[in-house]
Amino acid sequence: MEQWLSNVLVNGALHNLLLKQGVIAEIVPAANSEETPSWDAQGMLMVPTFKDYHVHLDKAFPDDQWISRHQVASLYDQFQMEKDLLVPLKSGQKERARGILQQMLAFGTTRVRVHVDIDPEIGLSHLTMVRELQEEFLGTLTIEIVAFPQQGLIRSQSINLIKQALQEGATIVGGVDPAGVDRDIEASLQAIFEMSVAHDTEVDIHLHDPGHLGLFTLERIMDYTEQTGKMGKVAVSHAYCLGEVSESESLPIAKRLALLDIAIITSVPIDSAMPRVAQLRAEGVRVYLGSDHTGLDAWTPFGFTDQLMRARRMADMYRWNDDERLRSVYPHLGSTAGTFQIGDPADFILLTAVNAEHAAAAAPPREVVSVRGVPVAGRQLQNAWKI
Repeated sequence: MEQWLSNVLVNGALHNLLLKQGVIAEIVPAANSEETPSWDAQGMLMVPTFKDYHVHLDKAFPDDQWISRHQVASLYDQFQMEKDLLVPLKSGQKERARGILQQMLAFGTTRVRVHVDIDPEIGLSHLTMVRELQEEFLGTLTIEIVAFPQQGLIRSQSINLIKQALQEGATIVGGVDPAGVDRDIEASLQAIFEMSVAHDTEVDIHLHDPGHLGLFTLERIMDYTEQTGKMGKVAVSHAYCLGEVSESESLPIAKRLALLDIAIITSVPIDSAMPRVAQLRAEGVRVYLGSDHTGLDAWTPFGFTDQLMRARRMADMYRWNDDERLRSVYPHLGSTAGTFQIGDPADFILLTAVNAEHAAAAAPPREVVSVRGVPVAGRQLQNAWKI
């Protein structure tokens, strides 16, 4: 199966591309191309698809009704409110999760890291749901699953459930606030890393704990990473503490995170501190973006799944208004600024922009999203080429 696309703005100029067997087989200047049947991109910019590194598919509220929240006094109260509000919404959970994934595709996200709640009350029911969706979207979306003990690994006595989840399709061990939620940093981290070693998985820990408590927990995460040889296979999500202490205090942490190749994942919050992305990048730390909240949920009504818009928000917050730093947002999305080579997978987005910097600043609508050369989403999906 093959398809020519003409007048695609890629690699800095207009080109014609041949898509063949899921890869880019040819890239030729549009002006020098021979006349061949093709789909005319009309000068649209081509950029690689994105990855969402942190999302909860099992927490969404319906988007066509308002479910009231109330202020809470503690994180534990928030946990309970979420549970209470989601109980009557159980029947539509899979449909909402499917809708979120379709929305992500429409925004150009083709790879997703999903955190799935697991505790003694829920059991593995949420995992089963996401595994079914993983199969449903096979070939279109790549979904990796974190076994996530939202109520605390130690606090909710969920170690055996997490082990079971790792045997039934989850590929990453999750955790949450070893100090603030589990109240036992050593027991929590020891269990997390022991399971990671035993099942040969990665680790992704939610860390909300503030200031120096958060820093100390990060130090212990780094210690366990080094002791277990998990360099390059550990991520810490949120890590607000890195933005709550002074730059001089966060610098040695950043250096060691880079040395151990531990990634930091942020949703670019506007209501709290966030890691100093520029400092982390300067030291060589991998920093990725995740939506976390997908829309209306128990934590916030302000969630959204457009990763390019999230990158735009980060650039705006940090005043990255020059070309070089605008282009630099793409690696945070698991992407690039748009250079393609012959032999690359034909996974890309077409949108109306004059270059990658313009796209990062404007976050325009995605016109066509292609996976392995097949149009799967976008505003012009119905008019796109057929393979």
